[in-house]
Amino acid sequence: MATTTEEDPGDIIITGSRIARPAVDNPQPTTTVDAATINNRGYPDIARALNELPGFGVPDSSLVGDQGNGFGVGQSFVNLYGLGSQRTLTLVNARRFVGANPATIFSSGGAGTQVDLNTIPTKLIQRIETISIGGAPIYGADAIAGTVNIILRNDYEGLDVDGQVGISQRGDLGNQRVRLLAGKNFADGRGNITVNVEYNHDDGLLGNKREIIRRQLGFIAPAPGTSPFNQILVENTRTYLGTPAGIPFIRDAARLVPATAGGTTSVVRNAAGQILGFDRNSNLVPFNIGTPTQDPTTFLGGDNLNFADITNARVKDDRFNAVALAKFDFSDRITAFGEAWYSRNKATNLAGQPVYNTAFFSASDPGAFDVNGNFIIPLNNPFLTPQARALIVQNLTAAGLPAGDTDVFYLGRANTDLVSGVARLDQEMYRFVGGLRGDFSLGERVFNWEVSANYGRTNSRSSQPSLVEPNLRRALNAGFDANGNIVCLPFNPDPTNPASPPNVPQYNGTISTTCAPLNLFGSGAPSQAARDYVTTNARTEAITSQRDFLATLTGPVFKLPGGDFAISVGYENRREFSRFSPDEFYTEALGRSIPILPVRGSYTTNEVFGEFRAPLIGPDQNIPLIYQLEINAAGRYVDNSVAGGDFTWTAGGRWAPVDGFAVRGNYTRAIRAPAVTELFAADQPAFDGGFDPCDSQNLTSGPNPAVRQANCAAAGLPTDFSSLINSVTVPITVLGNRGLQNEKANSWTVGGVLTPRFLPGFALSADYVNINLKNTIVSSSATDVLSGCYDATDYPDNFYCSLITRDTTPGESFGQVLTLDEPFINQGGRRFEAVIVEASYRRTFGEIGVNATVNYQHLIKQENQINSATPWVSDRGEIGQSIDRFNVNLTLDRGPISWFNQVQYTGPAVFNATDTPTTREFRGIGSYAIWNTAIIIRASDNFDFRFNIDNVTDRGVPFPATAGAGTLNTYYQGLVGRAFLMGANVHF
Repeated sequence: MATTTEEDPGDIIITGSRIARPAVDNPQPTTTVDAATINNRGYPDIARALNELPGFGVPDSSLVGDQGNGFGVGQSFVNLYGLGSQRTLTLVNARRFVGANPATIFSSGGAGTQVDLNTIPTKLIQRIETISIGGAPIYGADAIAGTVNIILRNDYEGLDVDGQVGISQRGDLGNQRVRLLAGKNFADGRGNITVNVEYNHDDGLLGNKREIIRRQLGFIAPAPGTSPFNQILVENTRTYLGTPAGIPFIRDAARLVPATAGGTTSVVRNAAGQILGFDRNSNLVPFNIGTPTQDPTTFLGGDNLNFADITNARVKDDRFNAVALAKFDFSDRITAFGEAWYSRNKATNLAGQPVYNTAFFSASDPGAFDVNGNFIIPLNNPFLTPQARALIVQNLTAAGLPAGDTDVFYLGRANTDLVSGVARLDQEMYRFVGGLRGDFSLGERVFNWEVSANYGRTNSRSSQPSLVEPNLRRALNAGFDANGNIVCLPFNPDPTNPASPPNVPQYNGTISTTCAPLNLFGSGAPSQAARDYVTTNARTEAITSQRDFLATLTGPVFKLPGGDFAISVGYENRREFSRFSPDEFYTEALGRSIPILPVRGSYTTNEVFGEFRAPLIGPDQNIPLIYQLEINAAGRYVDNSVAGGDFTWTAGGRWAPVDGFAVRGNYTRAIRAPAVTELFAADQPAFDGGFDPCDSQNLTSGPNPAVRQANCAAAGLPTDFSSLINSVTVPITVLGNRGLQNEKANSWTVGGVLTPRFLPGFALSADYVNINLKNTIVSSSATDVLSGCYDATDYPDNFYCSLITRDTTPGESFGQVLTLDEPFINQGGRRFEAVIVEASYRRTFGEIGVNATVNYQHLIKQENQINSATPWVSDRGEIGQSIDRFNVNLTLDRGPISWFNQVQYTGPAVFNATDTPTTREFRGIGSYAIWNTAIIIRASDNFDFRFNIDNVTDRGVPFPATAGAGTLNTYYQGLVGRAFLMGANVHF
């Protein structure tokens, strides 16, 4: 059901059809957000307005949380029904809009042409309609889950300026916005120009500013025999993957505590047996490791790395959007129209993980050089203090190893003082639309036509401070000159000395070429000159362009008893182009081990489409129990220059047994075309972590624990196996595939619409939605590859097992995952089922006006299958996919004052839907509700004032939610806490 802000909207073109009809006659389930709700909440962008609706899942790219590799910082995509943002089609005025997702496997979003909703200003919006499934035949590929159609104002005349400022109760997250909307008619009303300009700023937020992140809650395996659960909840977790100050080892090792009872470690200790680490003065001092756990990288408390300090909760954001709309009536029957769009966005990820040097990440034999392994430091390093050198020599001697100036020790370090995870995105978008529309008569029939051309281009430039490995190794090769100054020594690699740097050329790039010696002994020890020499701003450029030509013809063909048999036919030609261009730093692998390769590609489509609406019976026939009966259908043939031809179609109907109640339904076959990244990606090396089914914590869970246990045992892995891929990443290769086919979904809906005459202003719709997606294109994540192998009934002969290489060397590393291949392939599927309800009520009682809406979703099924040999795995009820969610909006108007209220409810959620009762100490979290309110005062005909309070009760993120991406997005208002917003609006 769709609603609008106009009192009498008449016939309008609704999303999911190009045939005009009253909004309440929509044959498919539709959810609407109108301009009033957007303004009353003071939403800074439309992505947040949509993500707060029950039907939208956790976005894979947003302003909240970790920003991945920094190539798309702050881009905001939407993810209808949790099926992936690449399966939600976004339109503006029923036309395609240029995407922004960079064409690389390192993008935060799934491969596709997703629209960055930050580029669309909010003040020009009349309403946003979201329709389930049925948009593919009308608008083309990618509408697997549904279509978001952003409908803009037109023919605006006047001047409207507003501004707002906001801040959280904690005194942070400051934000400001200024908007201007101006329009002017000319030529006696035949022409109009409308201009909208907006500027937004957001301060961003570091994770350590909020309790949910500071507490560092997590699940770990308990000590054997201490708990009936496989995983218990702990607080104050710390990670050892090297520390910011550095930990010395006398052997090439990583563990801070023995692997088994009675074992030894290679850490350096003082006479009291305390583990030592470097302080800011480069001396060795006692290092508090905290409480060890079963995971060698996880400790409770102590001095190890605190992820709260390197977590981005919200990006810093500055953006400017401008749109100009124009139209001119050449005659009563021909109108020219045009649009010009410009957007500039600068977003900053405030913190992120550093570059590590630890034996956990080393792929080399112990003691050999590895860029990701421990630093190999000569004992004669000039920055090593006499105190530290003496303690290291004592430990070397006690271990029976030779000591001397030519000896070496090993240093594990998290290099937070060299690179801090800060990443920036500077993005520009421009788009132009031009066309003609009009009508003509054939007898008594009036047909409407439109032709338009649409071109858009998004340029995204990312920059991220990064370590330059060749320069780093030279800066570590330090010694004394003739005057006793510490300098970089001449490069003279010694293949017999593991401490000698590799024979690779110095990188000049955009950084200092003057080598400065590097001191790594203590957090903050590197000099500014050394940091300048060993780091650079690594850069990428991503270009996405779209060219679209569209022609449509719509009108009534003949009369049926219920009304006109109306058709719409059309032709569309579209070209999508993407290019991802990393600089030399990435392509030459001058950072850490793997090159990041460029991607370039395009495809063109030729598409013909048509639809009809046939009202078979109307009220005038006076047939009992058939007040109205309509059938409708649409089809589109898409000829893709790479993926080939395919046909998408929908068929449905609407039956009203009585006035005020109708039953509706449709069946749709939708497609998604393979994206440039999936088609044209080179054999891209990468790193990926995952969930190893054979880890002791996971053996008794999963879709079929018995199959998993049998397969892991057949692989020779013991039941107490601890897999490092759960905590660290391993080398992988992602493979593009030009032979990919379209994804296909068979989907259907059935529901009813109630608009009783005895209750004017009330409307209720309820629909069942079923989506069955097959032939999905996936890059086979590490988790998918491992699960696809060890959860399959055809182990070890299935495709996924051939992609895994484990260590077969007897010893501590036996069974660890060494490498994985992750190709893009068509396989597996996804299934979604839900009941969607929308209700609205608008009425005036004396001096009080009431405007209420309710949106509700009950999730019945949400599951995916890796391939046909593996079982379906459900994530229904997990965080971000709660079984029940609803929003209630209520506005009360009296005279010049309006009181807006919104309640958002999120039902209970579990951490993993496949957990057994003994998997975790806490299976999940309880229900969650947020109350937002606003007072709007119309002080005069030309001036409004608004005061908002979000999260009125200061509800926090529910315990015991851990601070993952799904949590931060789902419970974002709990993360922020109570927040205030003030705005003023002047209009003439």
